[in-house]
Formats: sequence, structure tokens, C-alpha cells
Amino acid sequence: MASSKTRSRNRSGRQARSSTRSPARTSPPKAQAQPGQAQSGQPQSGQAQSGQAQPSRARRQPAEVAPEPLRPGGPPPWLQIVTLVLALGGLGVSIYETWAHYNGSHLFACNGNGSENCTAVITSPQSMVFGVIPVAILGLAFYVFVVAIMTPWAWRTQRREVHLLRLASMAVGMGFVIYLIYAELYQIGSWCLYCTIVHIITFLLFCITVMSAAIWGIPAPKKAP
Repeated sequence: MASSKTRSRNRSGRQARSSTRSPARTSPPKAQAQPGQAQSGQPQSGQAQSGQAQPSRARRQPAEVAPEPLRPGGPPPWLQIVTLVLALGGLGVSIYETWAHYNGSHLFACNGNGSENCTAVITSPQSMVFGVIPVAILGLAFYVFVVAIMTPWAWRTQRREVHLLRLASMAVGMGFVIYLIYAELYQIGSWCLYCTIVHIITFLLFCITVMSAAIWGIPAPKKAP
């Protein structure tokens, strides 16, 4: 009996010692997610993900500005002087032909031999418009106007009417020159040296006027207030 009691006591002592030596292992509690915080590994809503490019806004291209017209100032000064000199030359020849028409029709350096016959041209029926007005008088009046319209002031003015009138007058003058050349070659059968000089001057002024309108333009009409 004593031995059995001793054995039971030894067993109870060993169990007590084992319980004190090895305490119960408990796993640490898992951290609970706080409300309002996103779980690890998932991006929160409303925030841009890292590394994702933001959409770039289209840049507005500046509007193209139309080039300024070259009208202020008109053609270069040397070209304005050239047109004035040509107009004065045409006026001088027209004055001389008008004087010859009323004073015996004898022109200097025009001998009247062969196809060059100034006297035949300026005394022919074609030298009179409607049989009343001499062509020389029309040429004189035309070049008085051309001298005024080819001055530097007329080139630099911003009045649209002046430039349109210059262009229209040179177009009419060139048309009349074509008719006179036709009359000399096919109706009279002779040509006049002085008339040819006036024709060339008119052609040059016509070309310069058209070129000026194409390059430097014509002033725009003024807008009503």
C-alpha cells in the first residue's frame, strides 16, 4: 500500500513540474483592419495608381495670324519714281504729236520713207475719233491724268478709289494702244516712231500697275462706323 501511494505521488509531482516548465503557447492575435483603411495590396478608391500616366490635355495651337498686307507705302520709292518718269515721257511725246498735228504734221527724225511714215499716220482718217477728236488730243489728255496718278503721293495714299482708278485707266489705255497698232499695220499700212514710243511707255506702265496690284495689293474698303 505504501508503495502504491508513493507511485501516485511521484506521478502527480512530475505532472506539476511539466506544467510549470512548458507554458501553453498562444498565437498572437491577428491585427484587425481598422475601418476606413484599405487592406494591404489593394489601392484605395479615388486615388491614382502609382506608375499610371495621367491623361495629357491637348494643347491648344495658337491661331495662325494672317500676314500683314504690303500696301502701306506701296511699291519701293525707286519704282514710284520710274513710273513718274515714264508718265512724264509719255506726256512729252503726246504734247509734241499734238503740236505736229496742228502745225504741218512734220515730226523730227520721221522722214516718211518706207513703212515708217509719221505724217501718214497722224493725218489718216484713223487719227480722228468719230472724225472730230484727234487721237493726239486724247493721248495728251490721257497722259495728263497718268502723270497725276503715278506720283509718289498717289502710290502711297490709302484711298482705294485712287488705286482702282489707276488700274482701270491703264487697262483702258492698253486696249486703245492695241487698237492703234492694228490701225497702223492693217488700215494705214505705216507706223509712226513717236506713236510707237507712246505705245511702249503705256505697256510698261500697264505691267507695273498690274504687278503692283498683285504684290502690294489694293487698300480694303473702309468699314462703315
